[in-house]
Amino acid sequence: MNKNEQNRNFTISSKVSSSQKAMYMQEAERLNLSLSEWMCGTLDMSIKAYEDVNKTEEVKQLQEESAEKDKKIKSLSYRLEIIKSHLNIKKEKVLHQDEKIIELKDVIQNLQKRLGYYRNSI
Repeated sequence: MNKNEQNRNFTISSKVSSSQKAMYMQEAERLNLSLSEWMCGTLDMSIKAYEDVNKTEEVKQLQEESAEKDKKIKSLSYRLEIIKSHLNIKKEKVLHQDEKIIELKDVIQNLQKRLGYYRNSI
């Protein structure tokens, strides 16, 4: 743009519905601005807005990935609890078997003593 055109006013227009126009005019009046001033300010404020829209998509994607990872963590945690429970059952079984082995050893020792007494008495 050359130097002479920098201060020149240009018209930018947009097609809107009558209800949109009324809403825009109401907002401009509330701020004590002309519709043209309000539109210009709104355009200035939204220059980089579309970049933020892309960031919104990125955030949404990250949230979806996070939710997916949360599901996987929950699934793995559930599986871990099942495995822990299974291991506790096995541990209890082994402990019970150990107790039974000790009990049977005691029975065998008692029987061997009784057999020894019986042999000695014959």
